[in-house]
Amino acid sequence: MHILITGGTGLLGKRLTSYLLEHAMHPRIVSRSTNDSADISQYEWNVDEGRIDPDAFTEVDTVIHLAGANIAEGRWNTKRKEEILSSRIRSTRLLFESVKKINSNERPKTFICASATGYYGIHDFEHESREDDQAGEGFLAQVCLQWEKEADRFATLGMRVIKIRTGVVFDEKGGALHKMTQPIRYLMGSPLGSGKQSVCWIHWEDWCRAIHHFMTHKGLSGSYNLVAPEPVTNAKLTRLIARIIKRPLWLPNVPGFMLKFLLGEMSTVVLEGHKMSSKKLEDAGYQFNFPAAEKAISDLLIRP
Repeated sequence: MHILITGGTGLLGKRLTSYLLEHAMHPRIVSRSTNDSADISQYEWNVDEGRIDPDAFTEVDTVIHLAGANIAEGRWNTKRKEEILSSRIRSTRLLFESVKKINSNERPKTFICASATGYYGIHDFEHESREDDQAGEGFLAQVCLQWEKEADRFATLGMRVIKIRTGVVFDEKGGALHKMTQPIRYLMGSPLGSGKQSVCWIHWEDWCRAIHHFMTHKGLSGSYNLVAPEPVTNAKLTRLIARIIKRPLWLPNVPGFMLKFLLGEMSTVVLEGHKMSSKKLEDAGYQFNFPAAEKAISDLLIRP
């Protein structure tokens, strides 16, 4: 099976590429610049110029679209918001127009598009969001809604479309877990805001395995929450990390107003959070290796 991955140079893209190679698949990536010495095939694309090497799609069964500007880099001013949205919409449209030009019998069969649990917007902490819920309000919700609408267009080409609403991916090499662990390691960690907000997370290995599950189970389509069955509050997660790496917590919670001052609108990412259901994914036959946060964090932070 040949798989084309956008965003393959990012942390998750690299994890997925390695995982697929280990499972006797043939991933390839598109990138703004190619590296002839790379272990996998690379093809050039430039979203700003609206071009992609057509050879990237040769014999490809599945396209996995992960590319998009990082929402956690920089304050959300007007320019940054436009970059976050347009990077997702324009890249998806470029892929659609490129696949549309391919003869129908030679097109990829499956399109897996990244999205996020931000699709559901802000709710009270006890609300549990499911895939058939309506999109919420707010910037991230509208980004996800528009991105998923672009992804749905691939169904008009006879392709199977899966939209993965990913939660916080736990990875010791980067991302949210790494950022939370560093201040705790240096005795400067504490819960954020009230600490009652839910963190809907998934271990990077389960994330890769879920993508593999979608690829190999051809009857699956639509939206899926990629989150573990057991969410954890920000306060509990902070205490759990501290206990696992054997560090004390002595500072009070970081006040919400301080985070709003420092991060602006982006503070909603860490201050707001409610529960997400993983039932649809589990009903689709997926079994988590890391259903609970303690097992996941222990695996990541105390690996030999």
